[in-house]
Amino acid sequence: MSIKCIFYSYFDADKGPRVLYQVPENSVTPSSDTPSQPPSLFLFDEISDYIIPKQQLCDRLITFCRNRYRLLGYPTCLEDDKYDRNEFIFNFVIVLDESEEFSSYKPVVKKLARLFKALEEQTGFLWNEVTRSSVYTLIEQVMEDLNSYCECMIPINESNTINLKLFPVIPPPAPIKAYHVPISTVRFESIMDSNWDLTMQRIIPYIDGVNSVRRIAELADADYTLTKKCVSELLYYGCIIIVDVFRFANIYAVNSDLANFVNDTVLHEECQGYISSNGRLLDFPTILELYTSLRQGLSVVEWSLENAERLKDVDVRRFIQFGIIKGFLYRVQKYPVRIDDGSGVVVPLSSQPVAGLGSSASLTGLVTGPPMLDAAGSLAAAKTGKSVTTGVSGGLMVDRSLPLLRYLDGAHHFDSICTDLQQSEKEVLKNLAAYPIEIIDR
Repeated sequence: MSIKCIFYSYFDADKGPRVLYQVPENSVTPSSDTPSQPPSLFLFDEISDYIIPKQQLCDRLITFCRNRYRLLGYPTCLEDDKYDRNEFIFNFVIVLDESEEFSSYKPVVKKLARLFKALEEQTGFLWNEVTRSSVYTLIEQVMEDLNSYCECMIPINESNTINLKLFPVIPPPAPIKAYHVPISTVRFESIMDSNWDLTMQRIIPYIDGVNSVRRIAELADADYTLTKKCVSELLYYGCIIIVDVFRFANIYAVNSDLANFVNDTVLHEECQGYISSNGRLLDFPTILELYTSLRQGLSVVEWSLENAERLKDVDVRRFIQFGIIKGFLYRVQKYPVRIDDGSGVVVPLSSQPVAGLGSSASLTGLVTGPPMLDAAGSLAAAKTGKSVTTGVSGGLMVDRSLPLLRYLDGAHHFDSICTDLQQSEKEVLKNLAAYPIEIIDR
């Protein structure tokens, strides 16, 4: 992200709108009739109505695109009988690539305009030919410092300074789901005090890398909606990351980002120390073999049995979550889909959206907490990768009052269903036996 050009423009009573100073030089050509080199960015005549607009459009942010560049300005109008036509309109314009994120430049443009407006009102800084001659040097320094350091502090005179800073725009976090598991990336005890939100203080002790958001609300005896808002706030400020619920019935596989893990020796050492259950470090070739042996159709419990000897010094949960956090391991989710509602109508799978946790490639941070085993989740593991049809079996007690039908649309995986209904996967599968379904792996 960088500024391509900054220029100062004003309205001349005889010549109309004109560019007085520009950095770099020749970035803006006055007109197509100018017998000089072709314009680097654009012709000023083509955009002058937006740079020096009518008085009604002054004192507000104006942004527009031209020739694949975005221009941000804050045209300012001062009224005084000392000026020609009793008014003075000027504008400091910042030029970026059209594709650049420009939100952080809006306050910079506004502050720059208001600073020079105050200088003009106090000392006639821009109207006076002597003092305004320093404008070129000032905007040159502004551009260089913002591009290099994202901030600047440039003295104008004894009592005025250009003090600007580009603040990064953080996008809002993804919606928090009941089955999401927050993992701390900071030590809360070192930053939390008595002024923190009461709900936040109640839920912090239960953020251990194991408990889901729903479970945290229950353990903290806190309102679930408020708990989600607190977790979202922690995610926004980078205090936590989000992973899925770990069960030994889960299925994981590596992706192409494994190459980054293989080539990063720092990650090798981090992984060795992190996954150890007793202080004994596993050699990296063995770690790599274990990760590559994870595959679709193989649950963690089956994989653990196959590699029991090599995993004796390994915390399996931390081993899996390290791969998820670093982005080279992904979760294969299971989605129950109703295939017949009794009237012969089959639910189309291709038209159903998939609601999952999302990519884990951007997750970074530390995992804490003890391992957790949910053996009930392994019930359908043997069928992973294949469609499993269930129906009503003799003597099976089914709670038909459960609102299961709304989950059988191909958009809800078992993590979501189990968390919403507060049941284990075994209990959910038992109740799903009342419906003809397929379990689809994605």
